[in-house]
Amino acid sequence: MALNRIDPGTQCIVRETGERGILKKIYFYPTKYEIEFPDGKIKHYSTQDLVIDGIEQPVVKKIIANIPINGIGERWTEWKPFEGESSIKHHFSTSKQIMWEMLTSLDMYNVWFYGIQRALPILNESRYVHRYSFNHFDLKPGSYFKIRPKTIAPYFNCRIMTFEKEKEFGFTFQTTPFYTEYIQFTIDETKQGVWVTCRRNSKGIFSFLSQYNWQTKSKILQKLDTIVPKIEYDSDTQQMKDSEIESEFGGFATKQDYIDFAVNMGMEGNMDYVNSISQKPIRGMAKAGVVKAQRTGVIPPKPEKLTAESVTSSSVGGIDALSKEEIVAYLVNKGLDGDMDSVNANQDKVVRGKAKAMIVKIKRGTLDRPPMPSIIDKDNASTNKGETDEDLMKRLISAGIEGDMDEINGLENKVLRGKIKAAIVKAKRKQN
Repeated sequence: MALNRIDPGTQCIVRETGERGILKKIYFYPTKYEIEFPDGKIKHYSTQDLVIDGIEQPVVKKIIANIPINGIGERWTEWKPFEGESSIKHHFSTSKQIMWEMLTSLDMYNVWFYGIQRALPILNESRYVHRYSFNHFDLKPGSYFKIRPKTIAPYFNCRIMTFEKEKEFGFTFQTTPFYTEYIQFTIDETKQGVWVTCRRNSKGIFSFLSQYNWQTKSKILQKLDTIVPKIEYDSDTQQMKDSEIESEFGGFATKQDYIDFAVNMGMEGNMDYVNSISQKPIRGMAKAGVVKAQRTGVIPPKPEKLTAESVTSSSVGGIDALSKEEIVAYLVNKGLDGDMDSVNANQDKVVRGKAKAMIVKIKRGTLDRPPMPSIIDKDNASTNKGETDEDLMKRLISAGIEGDMDEINGLENKVLRGKIKAAIVKAKRKQN
């Protein structure tokens, strides 16, 4: 029953005092109740002030989203005599492993952390080049590194104070000789990513200087979010969506192959294929390519989709035989040469994020371009295991097509597991 359609004479109880009275009259806009008490007094109350006999009045609750818009959480700063403190929170749609890798990559801090122009390790290495490489840096409490601020000031030493893997990372920080801050990052895992909290504390006479440029300092995690590799989560299964497994280029190795294939399909009269492309930029470039081909008569070669066999062959030798550092260097060189498709197509999100960050720093002139690593010929690559990765993939792909996914889901190698599932999806679509 609507609360403005209650019959006069209904018993009511005032929530605050517990007094019982009788409803005499209802006023509208806003709704008010005229209540008469046993002593003859008449008072007026709102809906939330009364408990009405025979009427259910559920408590109205404010629903707050678990993940805020754009991931931006609380941000605050305060200063009291000789002590400054601030805190910022941000939600990242990624895993705690990836987040930890990004927060402990000190050589990337100049890309997103306000005030840092360059970070270098402090090492006692005999080789000159090793003294400036974080590859030889022991990331543990007590280790020192140095940063150069974006001012005329010299380098300042920083010291790692807290190190709890995938949970907490803290260090002293200084951009001026007048005060020192303690920076602490904490990671809290959620169903759809991680919360990262950055706390900054400073003490001393000049600690008030930490309040300057707060608006810019409060956005460092937002800037970090632009380079952190993302993971799309399904709210029910909390796993990556199938679209992460399937190729983002319609089953082709690169975006250009996808466009060239669509142009050929359009020239063959199959414009439905072109119109069905979900990515608007690719669909637009394909249509433009069809128009150009019709005018000039020049049609690009028709590429072939990746098959299960071509997927399996990529797991032996080639770029997969390189170390993580070499893969990053390979992708950086590809990206600087204009081939960002190769960077975006890499399945390792941490490697992809590092490569993009290095490309940014190289273009800014703060980092030298790494040498291009040599890639082993896939035809000559071999393995000493009883069952090669290629044989394993062929066997599991066949089993997966027949519905046996147990061994596939149990694989520890995520890259290999993803390739097998992608090949199964493509094979089933081809059968249909």
